[in-house]
Amino acid sequence: MDELGHMTVIQFVGYSNSGKTTMLASVIPLLRATGLRIGVIKHDGHDFEMDHEGKDTWKYREAGADIVAIQSAAKTAWIEQQSVPLDQLVKRMAGAGTQLVLVEGFKREHFPKLVFLRRPEDRELLRQVSDVIAIVTWEAAGRIEDRYTRFSIDDAAEIADFLIQQMKKP
Repeated sequence: MDELGHMTVIQFVGYSNSGKTTMLASVIPLLRATGLRIGVIKHDGHDFEMDHEGKDTWKYREAGADIVAIQSAAKTAWIEQQSVPLDQLVKRMAGAGTQLVLVEGFKREHFPKLVFLRRPEDRELLRQVSDVIAIVTWEAAGRIEDRYTRFSIDDAAEIADFLIQQMKKP
C-alpha cells in the first residue's frame, strides 16, 4: 500500500470551455451512487476569492492570519494564504478517507489524465501532457489517433464506469 492508501487520483485536463467542469458535475453523482467517497480539486488560473468582504473569515485574513478555517454542523472550509502543491492536497484528501480524487486542471502533474478536446487545434495538448489514459472529444475536434481510449463529451455514464475500472487497477 502506498502513501495514498488505495485512493485513486485522476485528472481532467483541457483548455477553457472544453467541458471539464460539466463532465465532473455529471460523473460525480453517478460515482456517489456506487457508494464512493469522492474528492475534487480544481486548479484556478486566477486568484479566486472564496471569502467575501465584510465576512468574519475575510476580516481574519485581512488582519494577517495565514490560515483560516470555518466549520458548521454540515461543512468545513479551510483557507490558506499560500499555494499548496497538488501532491499535498491529494494527501490531505487521502487522510479524509476519500476513495477517488478527481482533479480539474494541473496539466503538468503526473496523475492519470482524461484529456478534453473541443476543437482540432486542441489536439496539441496531447503532446504537452503525460499519463493520458483517455480522451474526451467533441465532434468538432475531428479524428483522433486510435491509440487512446476515446469518449464523446456526452458519455458521462461510460466515463464514470471507466473511472471505476481505473480504481481497480493496481
